[in-house]
Amino acid sequence: MFPLLYPFVHALQPLLVPICLVAAWAIVVLTVWSLVASIKETADRTRQLHQIPCSQCQYFTSSYHLKCTVHPTKALTEEAIHCADYAAKLSIYQTKE
Repeated sequence: MFPLLYPFVHALQPLLVPICLVAAWAIVVLTVWSLVASIKETADRTRQLHQIPCSQCQYFTSSYHLKCTVHPTKALTEEAIHCADYAAKLSIYQTKE
């Protein structure tokens, strides 16, 4: 079997080094590209989730059973980002005017 493949392997031998070099660099570039894309996606997702205002709302209860007294199903989800019933918590030092 080897005598049949010997001419083929011998003809490809000068091309193997450049092919392996290109393949190795392609793997490195694709790995770095994938890591950068996943970091960017994670940063975008985190930025979006930090827009959820529930924890600063006066209707937020911090209870596992009832998170929000007005919209319990929307609390702490992306649907709550533009909540029409959002009212900022008043500090104990602030007064209503």
